[in-house]
Amino acid sequence: MRIAIPAATNKTDGMLDDRFGRCPYFCIFNTETGEIVFKENNHRNGAGGVGPQVSEFLAGNEVAKVFAVEVGPKAKSVLDKFNIQVQTIKYGQTIKQIIETINQ
Repeated sequence: MRIAIPAATNKTDGMLDDRFGRCPYFCIFNTETGEIVFKENNHRNGAGGVGPQVSEFLAGNEVAKVFAVEVGPKAKSVLDKFNIQVQTIKYGQTIKQIIETINQ
């Protein structure tokens, strides 16, 4: 399964970003292969409707689940449309810590 995590940097020792639609990067973690890829969020500076655009971007990257501090209602609606689950998590963790928790 591919999991997306909003990331403040493109490094695993970087912090979780508390913004979903406007985070600089998404860490996409493949639970089956252990592969970790960072994708730049090219929608983050959009004027509006960023959450739904990001949700479609994640669907196009075959993401099945999102771990985020918060997801807005418009983004959540699009994630639901693509059957992408949302797991809320607490802010203040590194990407590495989140991945370690997922692997337990």
